[in-house]
Amino acid sequence: MGGYKIFILDHRTYCINSLGDSLAQLGHEIMYQSSWIPDEVEKGIAYFKPDILVTVGYNRRLFSRFIDIVPRLCRKYGLFHIYWATEDLINYDDWSLPYVQRTRPDLVWTIHPKCIVKYEAMGIPSSYLNFAFNPRIFSGKKKTDKEIYDISFVGSTHLFKRTYRYDSLRHLLFPLVETGQKVHIWGSDWKKDEVRIKTEFGVTVPRNWLQGYLLYGRSGNVYRSSKIVLGVQNAEDQVTQRTFEILGSGAFMIASRTKGITDYFKEGKELVLSSSAEETKALVKYYINKPDLRYEIGANARRSVIESFTYVKNINTIWPKAELLLKQKQRRR
Repeated sequence: MGGYKIFILDHRTYCINSLGDSLAQLGHEIMYQSSWIPDEVEKGIAYFKPDILVTVGYNRRLFSRFIDIVPRLCRKYGLFHIYWATEDLINYDDWSLPYVQRTRPDLVWTIHPKCIVKYEAMGIPSSYLNFAFNPRIFSGKKKTDKEIYDISFVGSTHLFKRTYRYDSLRHLLFPLVETGQKVHIWGSDWKKDEVRIKTEFGVTVPRNWLQGYLLYGRSGNVYRSSKIVLGVQNAEDQVTQRTFEILGSGAFMIASRTKGITDYFKEGKELVLSSSAEETKALVKYYINKPDLRYEIGANARRSVIESFTYVKNINTIWPKAELLLKQKQRRR
């Protein structure tokens, strides 16, 4: 893999510390542009002289200010544009498709394999780059780590669209709310969505359970400091980025029993799974006072993730196609 200069037009730490840092580990020179002022972005590109421009998922500033600027910048500076479609398949029609139609990237990396044919039918090459794990950001749990939280959940409500997340919350988190089994919750919109949660799920999450927004770089500390971490899922055939990060940190996770999860991980050995409120309550009761067993399962999970589900491994698999397309574009110029 040759080293390239890559300009990432994104400020979100989950992008910078996952995809960005992993590309750097593979020998590429990375520049992040934190400003969303078009002139400053262009000055950054002119100064850095990148080979590749990377944009990611849905970002309000990217969509509202840059969706028509990106193609101009690519033409002017001869940039090879890679779009990592992190909202597929759930928000393909609403976000990914309009962005790709407007910006016409040279290559789309999608987190859902079914979307590859959709992009290629538009004449845009595509590869499968799923969420994964960056071990340089998330250290492993030690047996001596103090567990200061019984149960934790990290994630915003994300109730703006009805997805499998509704079911996952219904059988993982809200049964514990009903029984008063405290869960420390980090994330956005829990207060804003209080009425919707009460109407839809019939519960009210106690305000003193809500810990507020959690910086991405601190999420690993929460995972390693918890006896149990809840692994809420958004789709039955996909796995969230947090799933890889929780398990990669060596934390003990109770997740929803989905095809996506069971395709990747061994139930009872690397995590435990639930399909109902009653099953979740039983699992919590069984594992909450078994630290040695929880640690063993978490350690198995970390080994599995590092062996099979890292960004470096995944990027290496698809990079030859990206490099071939990049060189073809360079020859045409």
